[in-house]
Amino acid sequence: MTRNDLRPGEAADRARSRRTLIMFAALAAVGGAVGFTAALIEPREASLSTGDSLPAWFAILAALLLVGAVTAGSIVYHRTMDELQRLDNYWAATVGANVLLIAYPVWLILWKGGLVPAPDAMALYLAVLVSTGLAYAWRKLR
Repeated sequence: MTRNDLRPGEAADRARSRRTLIMFAALAAVGGAVGFTAALIEPREASLSTGDSLPAWFAILAALLLVGAVTAGSIVYHRTMDELQRLDNYWAATVGANVLLIAYPVWLILWKGGLVPAPDAMALYLAVLVSTGLAYAWRKLR
């Protein structure tokens, strides 16, 4: 089927998919540029958990770019998705929120009891991202 043979709904769906792909590519490019620049200016001996390893001006600029990119990307993505995608996204976000809602208090209580190390923000952040992504993928592939 050629582009001219598409029905209006199919053409609209392809256009929406193309806009979504362009938006995600632009966000990935911004994130990649910030990460690459951070890797260039951060001392080699610094690890992911090393504090005070970036210049303040860069940290402020990167934080502003992150807030702007996530806000703009969320608005654009929300406008381009259909109602089924929206439901899948809401469901996945709820799963991710519940992972954090359960994981942090449990980890905190176990730490207070001397059973585990102190809660780690990076581990919790990654747990939320991974669980949200897996929940979304499960909804899409089922």
